[in-house]
Amino acid sequence: MSAQEETYDEEEEEKVLNAEEVTLIATDFLKRLGNKQGLRPIKASLEEDIYIVEVGLSKKIATVQIDSTTEQIKEYEIKEKEEKNQQASSSFIPLTPKNIIMLAGIAGAAVVVSALLGIQSLISSIL
Repeated sequence: MSAQEETYDEEEEEKVLNAEEVTLIATDFLKRLGNKQGLRPIKASLEEDIYIVEVGLSKKIATVQIDSTTEQIKEYEIKEKEEKNQQASSSFIPLTPKNIIMLAGIAGAAVVVSALLGIQSLISSIL
């Protein structure tokens, strides 16, 4: 074995993964699974010999576990995002452009119908 080969072997053994490298491994893995757009790394942490990388997808969060010594993906999980105000928002109508136009149309129709029925003059005579 030459001195150059020994140096190369030592460099391979001493190579330690960092958060940036495991994030790249995790995002590349998720891209291969079909999640090509909207990948936003959230967190990378090391617990014993396993890196845990959290990546935000469009409406989900992926958690990928990577062995720090072998660089292999040990486990992954993709789950729906937990919304903090999920219960509060479910009781109201979401304000989408379609819903806003619909509400404005209903209010306009109510004004027209009340004018045709003379309800406005009745209300103004009471006040």
